[in-house]
Amino acid sequence: MQFLAIFLMSFLTLWIFTGVGSEVAGIQQTSSEYYKNTNMADIWVYSENINNETINQISQITSTKNMERQLVLRTTADLKDDPTVTIHFVENNTLSKYYPIEGGSIDLNDENGIWLDKRFADAKNLKIGDKIKLEFDGITIEKTIRGLGYSPEYVYAQGDSLIPDFNMNGFGYLSYKAFDIKDIQYNVVLIDTEENSDTYQEKLDEKINYDSYVPFKDHVSVSQFQAEIDQHAMMGSMFPIVFVIVALLTLLTTMTRIVNHQRTQIGTLKALGFTDKKITLHYISYGFYLTLFGCVLGLIIGPSTMPYLFFPSMSAFYTLPEWKAGWDISFFIVAIVLLMLSVLFTFLATKNISKESPSQILLPKAPKISRRGLIEKTMIWNKIGFNGRWNYRDIQRNKIRSLVTVISIIGCTLLLISAFGMNDGMNDLKTWQYGGINHYESQLVFEDNITQEQIDNLTKIYDGTQVMNQKIEIRAENIKKTTNLMVYNETGLITPTDKNMHEIKLPKDGVSLTEKSAELLGVKKGDVIEWHLYGEDEWIKSTIDEVYADPATQGITLSQEKLEQVGYNFTPNYIVTKESVNGPVEGISSINSFTDLQSSWDELMESANLLIGILLIFAFALSLVMLYSLGILAFTEVERDLATLKIIGFKTKSIRRLFLVQNLILSIVGFVFGVPIGYYVLRVMMDSSGDTFYYPINYSFETILVTFLIVVGLSVVVNVLFSRKIRDIDMVESLKKARD
Repeated sequence: MQFLAIFLMSFLTLWIFTGVGSEVAGIQQTSSEYYKNTNMADIWVYSENINNETINQISQITSTKNMERQLVLRTTADLKDDPTVTIHFVENNTLSKYYPIEGGSIDLNDENGIWLDKRFADAKNLKIGDKIKLEFDGITIEKTIRGLGYSPEYVYAQGDSLIPDFNMNGFGYLSYKAFDIKDIQYNVVLIDTEENSDTYQEKLDEKINYDSYVPFKDHVSVSQFQAEIDQHAMMGSMFPIVFVIVALLTLLTTMTRIVNHQRTQIGTLKALGFTDKKITLHYISYGFYLTLFGCVLGLIIGPSTMPYLFFPSMSAFYTLPEWKAGWDISFFIVAIVLLMLSVLFTFLATKNISKESPSQILLPKAPKISRRGLIEKTMIWNKIGFNGRWNYRDIQRNKIRSLVTVISIIGCTLLLISAFGMNDGMNDLKTWQYGGINHYESQLVFEDNITQEQIDNLTKIYDGTQVMNQKIEIRAENIKKTTNLMVYNETGLITPTDKNMHEIKLPKDGVSLTEKSAELLGVKKGDVIEWHLYGEDEWIKSTIDEVYADPATQGITLSQEKLEQVGYNFTPNYIVTKESVNGPVEGISSINSFTDLQSSWDELMESANLLIGILLIFAFALSLVMLYSLGILAFTEVERDLATLKIIGFKTKSIRRLFLVQNLILSIVGFVFGVPIGYYVLRVMMDSSGDTFYYPINYSFETILVTFLIVVGLSVVVNVLFSRKIRDIDMVESLKKARD
């Protein structure tokens, strides 16, 4: 059983490490290849009219490798539910190239064709050869569908709701010759450069005026997909590393203790003439083959099973040409480290024994001398019963064995409480977002061409609160981030909170920064930050008047009055209202009910919750294997002592109690230390989860109780099972065994 435990520890560790790691590596590698194969642009520059002179000025920047103009328009398709289709009129399709799935690539000489988003076409049951009518600002465009495919700019196709809706949003690519007006006015230029985006922007500022500058990392599709990858990497990389460390520690101590229990056999082999080298190689083979088989099986099964559990939920929101598992050199490094350390510790343990003479090895090892401990010198000692005294002295005499037991219990506690803590964090994230902060019933998203008069009327009709949400750049010292600006006046529909989810009041004439942004920028309340809206050049200096926490939207929050004080116009994107709004409303592109937003959130977090579930199962399985292994070793090591107690007249019941009490005490001590260490590990994992989400970490009482029941309960159950063997102990044979 000990050998089986070694095999299972190696196997489970490599399975979870490579399985989850290959999912993260796979989507990271696939998306990188996709961006590379489609020559994804490095920079997008938006302006109302990008003419030949603009292109000439940009071409004079020596670091410009390639560029391409496009006219990008948001149109409404003449289809059921009036879906939005963003169309791109391209000049040569060399940057951020359309990726054809059916019907071939774009024909730049085709004046009547459109190459449509395949997922939108599938949702609308459109096929190659069908005609589609699109309307924009009173202009109707009717084209024939020539092909269906994907675009690297739409890996994450954000619409008006939290999650992509392929029934309501799509994209299309057309040749610039398909634009019906001769003087086409391009509004975006895609740039290919290897220069740092900040440096390039400084050079661009000297050449042209523009509305907005978006580097690759800040592109909405890229940043959202990267945030998803970061979230998986956080949970899928750091947690398995904890697995590896805990399993490695247990594996090594197990191997060392197994060899120590082979003392008599080693002495016999030596007496029979076996060389130290042969004996060492024999015992090294124990750990080597078991660990090797476990690692190889984990390396094979992990990447071929676990990633494919996540891909269905991931592909529901993100679009890649293929979903496949990836490989990383760390998989082999971890396997080799496990193997090498297993061999090393077995070698050291064997060498330590084999350097003695056969006669010394065959003699029982002398018991360790135990000195009086601190407690034994006090009055308390006389009040402690025999059970307590015996266990105290046994722990004193076997400090290493007791320490290893405590550390292993800490490891089990750490694994389980971190996994349960992540589950609590995800649940709190939703409760916080849709209960603690937001209290509205409907979110009404404005159409692009809505007038301020319409906005004011809608606000009055639905008694709503206008909210402005825009991308900004923010910097402090040498750190620059792209984040969000939220602007709204004080309302009962949105409640700002601190990091403990307690309600706070944001200053009406001040600037408030989220906890996550403050951590990323290394600033605190009272410090100065600089920020500006995308498309604006002038940086605004602001003092942080308050720090608040938001689980999903990071950045700064201002009141309308404060925004206008710094020189910006208040341009709301949507209103929130307590009323339940149904049906089409003039000027509103989409209506998101509170229930819809919660459902979208659940769907968006589906893959993360799946990952947590898998980690929990593996944490439980590994803990079970480790505790069982500890139980076997603990019983084997004290078997001689228990036999001695039986010989001098102790009843089996009393001996079982002695055995159980010690293991129970060590398990509780390990659990008590494991809880705060698990909290710290979880905090480190959550802090490394990218720039988007701020995870609350609050262990619920239920989480601590369930972890306690599993860890300590399993430990007790395992030791109860072994304690039943006490009545079957052969006293003569046990006393013949060597003491470790």
